[in-house]
Amino acid sequence: MASGEAFRQDQLDRLNRARLLAEQQTGIGFHVRVGAVSGDPEAAADRLLTEIVGGRLTGDHVLVVVSPGQRFVRVVTTPTARRRISDAAASLATLSMTSSFAVGDLVGGLVSGLRQLADAAGRPGRPPGQPDPAGDPLSPAAAPTGSGRAPQGSTSPAAATARFGRRAPISAV
Repeated sequence: MASGEAFRQDQLDRLNRARLLAEQQTGIGFHVRVGAVSGDPEAAADRLLTEIVGGRLTGDHVLVVVSPGQRFVRVVTTPTARRRISDAAASLATLSMTSSFAVGDLVGGLVSGLRQLADAAGRPGRPPGQPDPAGDPLSPAAAPTGSGRAPQGSTSPAAATARFGRRAPISAV
């Protein structure tokens, strides 16, 4: 996708369907921001999440920030969402997205990342690391995440950041 070029309507529909499905499956608010960010991209992602949730990092929210021009992707969560999406799960979703971005599939990468984050979170009320009784007990969402969890009482959001290759073009399908 060229700089300044908007998504086509079918791409927006696909992204919105994936986002809404993730929200329905998990009860978590999923947000996606694609575009350049000013200043330090990691700090900008944290600031954007704070703005989205109205300055209060309460409730379950996940933000995926992608800046194709800066070749940057970051997944940030509120502290309560972090109880359900570990740093390891956010890192795996980020890796999956960057793999798609590297071959020019921005929309597919975002859809895949949203699915992975939703699978990691599971259904509302499911204890972290426990199998989802409504899902496949062998799915990645059912696997214990171990040390990727925040210490009890931690308020820092889960975050995964990646910079993707400088040579691969970023474009929507």
